[in-house]
Amino acid sequence: MSWLNQTTFANGGGAEASPYIRQITVLERELAHANESVDDKIDKLEEVGHGVVVLNTKLGDALAHIGVLENEVARLERKEERRTKRMKKVKCLRCGGGLDLSAVFRIGDGDQRYG
Repeated sequence: MSWLNQTTFANGGGAEASPYIRQITVLERELAHANESVDDKIDKLEEVGHGVVVLNTKLGDALAHIGVLENEVARLERKEERRTKRMKKVKCLRCGGGLDLSAVFRIGDGDQRYG
């Protein structure tokens, strides 16, 4: 604004430039307020962005944990299948006849058909 003051007053048009100077002053205040508002909004966006990063990290950790748990469930299901197959192949030591002991273990596992 200093260049405008020098130019206007040097040409003798001080009275003519006065409304323009007031308008420029008003506009400068509005610009300063708008800049503060933009800065506040940028700060809020950065906070939210940090929250999103934290949530993404937690989501990644949770997905990894789910993968580990799914692998554990699959391992336990395979183990149960092997146990069931072995129970169906049990032989009597005296007579050599086959026994199906899987029903005995289903009772222990809470199978509703046997309890």
